Amino acid sequence: MQRSPKKSCVTLIAAFLFAVSLLIGCGGGEDLSTQISGTWQNGDGDCNVQINLAAEPKTVTLDGHPYPATIDKVDMGVYSVHLKVETEPGKSEEWIIRQVWDDNGTSFSLAFTHNGTQQKLVHCGQS
Repeated sequence: MQRSPKKSCVTLIAAFLFAVSLLIGCGGGEDLSTQISGTWQNGDGDCNVQINLAAEPKTVTLDGHPYPATIDKVDMGVYSVHLKVETEPGKSEEWIIRQVWDDNGTSFSLAFTHNGTQQKLVHCGQS
């Protein structure tokens, strides 16, 4: 049994549109470094952590002190950004910022590992 050319064309177009919609759906939105950039509140309730990874110069500011940062690795498997941060001239450390999504997937906090400690950060104004 032979298919009509019209039916084959419709099937091909439908498959193409489906593939394009998958690519758009999976590739849309901001990248991880843009999502985590902003002003964050630590456990003390102070909005004293500013993360700027979306533009140059990339910095992480803690208590008013800006630290130059370079993105070393982005691990989308665990939603983390590994940074090489210059803590003082000639010395650098690895800092890790990881997204921690809430149970319904509508918002996230950050797990911020630096200087051998880990902090939970939330967007300023959120608690």
